[in-house]
Formats: sequence, structure tokens, C-alpha cells
Amino acid sequence: SLLEASASRGWDLSLVFERALSERVALFGISLVLDHPRFGGALRGFPHDRGVAERLVRSPLATAFRALPSFARRQILRSVPVELKVAAAYAGRPSVAHAEAVLRAVEARSVPLEGKLDAICIGIGPSSSHLPREQANPLLAAHLGLGIVLRLWRNDFPVVEGGTAILVHPFSRRFGHGTQRPYRTFFAAARDGLDRDRLEHAADAVARDREALAHYREGRSAHPLLPFADWDACVPAVERLGAVLVAGCRDAAAARRLGFVPTHGVGAALDMARGRAGRPPRIGFILAPPYFPLEVRA
Repeated sequence: SLLEASASRGWDLSLVFERALSERVALFGISLVLDHPRFGGALRGFPHDRGVAERLVRSPLATAFRALPSFARRQILRSVPVELKVAAAYAGRPSVAHAEAVLRAVEARSVPLEGKLDAICIGIGPSSSHLPREQANPLLAAHLGLGIVLRLWRNDFPVVEGGTAILVHPFSRRFGHGTQRPYRTFFAAARDGLDRDRLEHAADAVARDREALAHYREGRSAHPLLPFADWDACVPAVERLGAVLVAGCRDAAAARRLGFVPTHGVGAALDMARGRAGRPPRIGFILAPPYFPLEVRA
């Protein structure tokens, strides 16, 4: 879990680095806790106010909005005012400030989950989790769902062992010109499957690629090892799950290359999840970013 630092090797390494650095220079960290983004204008109160959602559905403008091309819909949504305020600020040693901010954010934004789910359906946003924000390719979409959403938990993993995750995303294999070039390399290495030894060999090769490193240092591309780190973040969830389904998948080959199962839509994916459970399943839905922590209770 990204929210339980005591079990994280990365956290331990960060503390070692912090102590070593503090022997050379004075350290001071500031961590901010952001409040939930809140829409303004006609969307004020959405999605938490049920009345707003019902009013939007009944509005004649909703029909016109759905008829618009996708780029026009995106432009309209971007024009909606959004408030994003700071809920709290912590200062001190970087590790202490960060830990306090994480605890406060989890307390303020987490959702209690009574017992584990048989399946979870995750809506994947259109843009990547990394800067610059670009259209998410299949690996970045998987990283959002498996490497971030399914690692935002406390107490226990939210899905039963061998359960099902459904990623709602087209999985179009489009890579941002130049900036996502390392992801092409990753998919080439994964052509015959995600064998760990093969991926490690490919990662060692790109780590020594001077041209790829030069493009990264010039700001023209992601770091050549970033796709491999993204996949490593997905592995803990993949190992706990029995299947990962991609709803609305347009590139079945890309999904299968990552070991996932492509499906035509959410309905078909839910039917498969019910069949895998062998009984009426408990299914949870996480609609879209901003994603929130899940506090799993026994």
C-alpha cells in the first residue's frame, strides 16, 4: 500500500537518504494536504449532491452535450471552474511533515469499506499520472488503476484473493510523440510476455542507452526506466488478483501483452466477473479521478 509506509522498502531508503543528507545540509520540508476538488457554476455540488446529478440528467443540455464530438466535450469540461484549496500544511523534517500530511489526508478523504470485494471496477482518466499530462497509453492506464488506485488502501487489500479488477479504458496504443518513446521500448520487450528475466534484461539495456538518457535530460522524453517502474508498481496488485479485465478495449493485443483480458464494454466485463465469482459478487465502483483511499474493515 502507498499509505502504509512501515511496510515499504522505498520509505526505509528515503529515511536513510534523509539522515545522510541532514549530516551535510540543514533540511526543512513542507507538505500540503489538498481538499477535495469542488466544481463551480452549474456543476456546484457534483457528484456528492444527488440533486445536482439528477438535474443535470434531466436537462435538455445533457442531450446536446452527448451529441458533441469528444474534443468539444473536453473543452467544455475544462472551462468549468474548479476550486482546489489547501486543507492543512505541515512543516519540519521532510519525513515527519510527509507522514503527518498523509495521515491527515487519509483521515479526511478515505472511504470505509466493510469487508473485501469480489470485483472492483475502476474508471481510468484520459490523461497520464506523470507530467507532462498526456493521453494515457495502455501501460499508463494500467499504472493508474493497479499501481495507484489499488495501492491506496489501509488495513488490507480491498479485493479478495483471486478476485477481479475491471479497468474501463480504450487501451489505445498511442504514444505521445517523443515524450512516451520509452513506452514503445517496453511494449517491444513485452512482445512475448512479461517474463521477469526478459524485462530485467531490457531494463539494463535501456539504462545504458546514451541517446535515451540524453533525451530525458533535455526534457524531450520520459526516463527510459520509467515504464519498467510503472509496471513494477502494478505487480503487487496483479499477483493478488485472479484476472484483470479491460472494458471498452480497442487494442486487444496490447491488453493481452500485459496479461489482461479485453472485453467490449462494462456490461460484458461485469458478466465475466460474476461468472468468475461463482455466486452473486460484491462489486465496487470507483468512477474517476480524483481517486480516494479505501479503509478496509473486517
